[in-house]
Amino acid sequence: MFLNRRDFLGGAVAVGSVLALPRLALGDDTASSKQARAKPKRTLVMLHLNGGNDGLNTVIPYKNPRYRVLRPSLAIAPNQVRKVSKDLGFHPGLQGFEALFKRERLAVINGVGYPQPSYSHFRSTEVWFTAQPEKTPTYGWLGRALDATETNAPLRAVALQKEQPLSFASARPGAVTMTDFGRFRVPSGMEKASKLYERYGKLTGQRADVGKAGTQALKVARKIASLKPAGGQFYGGLGNDLRKVLALLKADLGLEAIQLQMGGYDTHSNQAASHQRLLSQLGNNLNQFQAELDKAGLGESVVTVVMSEFGRRAKENLSGGTDHGSAGPVFVLGKGVKPGFHGAYPSLDDLDRDNFKYTTDFRRLYASLLSGAFRMDPTPILGAHKPLELFA
Repeated sequence: MFLNRRDFLGGAVAVGSVLALPRLALGDDTASSKQARAKPKRTLVMLHLNGGNDGLNTVIPYKNPRYRVLRPSLAIAPNQVRKVSKDLGFHPGLQGFEALFKRERLAVINGVGYPQPSYSHFRSTEVWFTAQPEKTPTYGWLGRALDATETNAPLRAVALQKEQPLSFASARPGAVTMTDFGRFRVPSGMEKASKLYERYGKLTGQRADVGKAGTQALKVARKIASLKPAGGQFYGGLGNDLRKVLALLKADLGLEAIQLQMGGYDTHSNQAASHQRLLSQLGNNLNQFQAELDKAGLGESVVTVVMSEFGRRAKENLSGGTDHGSAGPVFVLGKGVKPGFHGAYPSLDDLDRDNFKYTTDFRRLYASLLSGAFRMDPTPILGAHKPLELFA
């Protein structure tokens, strides 16, 4: 049974003007909950490359002659490609991804997209964040997953941004947004409530449950407010955010999902230099991030997913850039991930108005994350989409 305590605990944890209310799960120790404890969940770290990353110049079919026909000025020279298979390689800026690939910490899912793709940033992001392309969405795919599983944890998901991402939208509380640990503070008025929670916690029945939940929520808030970004050789805005993610993970808060974003990928013009800079920051920071996770003993308990709302068109435009496209690669990092390439690379010869035809439905990726990381049946959340074999 789930007890809604908005009236009891409103305002327990503050992040600026955002409130996270403690959750309370009551009931018998079911077989499913025992199974979940036998196979601990992994924390999902979702990184959105905002703007639409150019997948063709990220994972490059360097032996395909059609690639240079489509990209006469933007094609990466074969001797610059970071070759990781007999016909595919990474952009030269992705030194970090090459290192992750060789350490067997990186899975590359080719041609990820969805039917009848939208080329609008807003609509395509909405599709990716809700996994409901056929309807007007209400809740996010991660929000629905969290709603479907009960827990006593007061805080389950964190977004490192000012506004809650649609992916976290849910019927119940448990997700917050933040940009700075110092601003995640307990409201002054809640200090008096803290004593009330402590008294309730010593009683029995629902008042005891509320008291314990409130005390735990305030404890989590104080712990987060005291955190400092982790160390490590990170750089740029993405590096600063990853240092915060590391601090949250090392604090052992029981978080199930963390979301962050990296902007700049809407490369309509002068793409070569900006894409080099973006991918260098992406690859090097994530390589360092995974190394820090491994060093902290968190390598198998964290899965990092790198996605974008769409790719770019196969054919370059007249401004030295690429326009909004459809399918593109998704990257999944972690110690328990099956490394290598998954799914077919989209055809460069069979295009749809200069756009790639997707080969992997993104809901199959999400299904594999829910089953392999969250240890849950993805069908009620996503429908009948067969999970990819992403986890050992």
